[in-house]
Amino acid sequence: MQGFFIWGVFTVGVAAFCVWKPQAARIVVGLFFGAMGLGIHGALILTNPESYVDLAGEAPWATYRDVGTALTEPNPLAFGIFMLGFETVIAALILSRGRAVTWGLLGAILFLIGITPLGLEEVPNIILAAGIGFLLTQEFHTDAWTILRRHRRPRSQTAEREATTPRARGDAAEVKAR
Repeated sequence: MQGFFIWGVFTVGVAAFCVWKPQAARIVVGLFFGAMGLGIHGALILTNPESYVDLAGEAPWATYRDVGTALTEPNPLAFGIFMLGFETVIAALILSRGRAVTWGLLGAILFLIGITPLGLEEVPNIILAAGIGFLLTQEFHTDAWTILRRHRRPRSQTAEREATTPRARGDAAEVKAR
């Protein structure tokens, strides 16, 4: 139950962030999917691929449990590699620009809704999916890497350039006289 509340607070926070600062939230969501894909699935692949079968087997709905075990039991390692690739591609699409972002956001929403029946802890996924759904109403013309690169550029260089122009130094009369 503790995991439910922790994940619930996280999803509410990220969903609110999606509405408040869509551009920054898109980057957070993209990095989150990348971390989950590479970090969680990467670790499971290396340490315990059988946990995919265990997770599917614990699903509360019989139909979902049957489908989940049918997908994971034959080759848990292959399933883990697929999940790693899927979430990493979703992350890359979300962090890109234009139509690719839309496809990434749609993939993220479908994924979150798709894994919700795995258990009570996954129910807050619906809140996160709604927040990501709001991002679908926005346009993202610039990829995340360009945004971050622009944000890191020191502003002092621009201020120094502007201060060296004759008008910025107060030499406007000199400029007119020439």
